[in-house]
Amino acid sequence: MSELILEGSCLGKTYREGDLITPVFSGIDIQVHAGESLAIVGASGSGKSTLLHLLAGLDRPTEGEVRLMGDNLYRHTEAKKGHLRNLHLGFIYQFHHLLPEFTALENVMMPLLINGIAPAMAILPAQELLKQVGLSHRLVHKPGELSGGERQRVAVARALVNRPACILADEPTGNLDEKTADAVFNLLLDLKQQHQAALVIVTHDHRLADKCGRSLELVLGQLRERPR
Repeated sequence: MSELILEGSCLGKTYREGDLITPVFSGIDIQVHAGESLAIVGASGSGKSTLLHLLAGLDRPTEGEVRLMGDNLYRHTEAKKGHLRNLHLGFIYQFHHLLPEFTALENVMMPLLINGIAPAMAILPAQELLKQVGLSHRLVHKPGELSGGERQRVAVARALVNRPACILADEPTGNLDEKTADAVFNLLLDLKQQHQAALVIVTHDHRLADKCGRSLELVLGQLRERPR
């Protein structure tokens, strides 16, 4: 069995607003091993993005725990948790979340700079990844000057620049047309393989889920193996 990178144990999430209590799911167990590709599918509102955010340390579970490289994320301060997340995880959002005032190169460099890498040392790996995603001619362009597919490729490069153990992707192609979505997702799978990272993707697109080695479905608060 390959190394266990990310693990959620008995995870539950409930939202409370005044007297209104909205349970999303409970008792979810999930394991992500080195190098694997895992898709999580489910209907809109099923909680799949919430689950991904808990695994990423971006939201706190109501119950259960998340272990990243064997370390319980939610026992740390926000600063320490952010450091572990930036060191071991890469996150790709549906709407790229690039910083509009920075160039493509500067956006990809950002995780390295946050980790204390000097700008002169951060440029080369960022340039190399932008080359790998086919954007070496777009280094000085800002997000507003890029197409939707190009922005997502920049986001993919940014997620990989720290050479994370695991990439988490929340509907990374949901805002793209089918042809561009396929191109971006195939690129993500290729780069994930090259960098020997695990991949967990939340998607409503069963075609993309079928390209992953393993597929789970979140239904009525329960996570189960998805039949092929």
